[in-house]
Amino acid sequence: MRISLAADLVGVPAHVLRHWEDEGVLTPSRKNGNQRDFTDQHVNEARIIHRLRRAGIGLADIRALRSAPPGQRSAQLAAQAERVAAEAAQLDAAATFLRHTAECEHPVIDECPRCRDYATAGALASGPPRAAPLPASAARTARSIPSPSAR
Repeated sequence: MRISLAADLVGVPAHVLRHWEDEGVLTPSRKNGNQRDFTDQHVNEARIIHRLRRAGIGLADIRALRSAPPGQRSAQLAAQAERVAAEAAQLDAAATFLRHTAECEHPVIDECPRCRDYATAGALASGPPRAAPLPASAARTARSIPSPSAR
């Protein structure tokens, strides 16, 4: 099949399939006039590459996975799965915090025990804070994040 159809089936633009071929992670066959010829197997491989890319795995790592022995490949994929799970947990916690903050009845975020708990848990999970906390006097005078309609 032509590259345009393969790209549609994978859900990426055709130039992405060309790039993956240039990077050595996808190798469609060639037919008359040096035109790429994608089989169903190539489309399935491209779908897997697309999934791996969406999971944050780079093309160099995908290329290494393709040539790695099965045991090493399994270990590399398990490590990537752990990384993705940790990122998903952080995003889930952030979404929970944002939902709570959107409905929080405390006029100052710092006065809310749940917001403080989230901030403490976030600092513990991500290492030292990037910026120094506000002095207590400034935190008391700070207001919660205004809604888009209040801006």
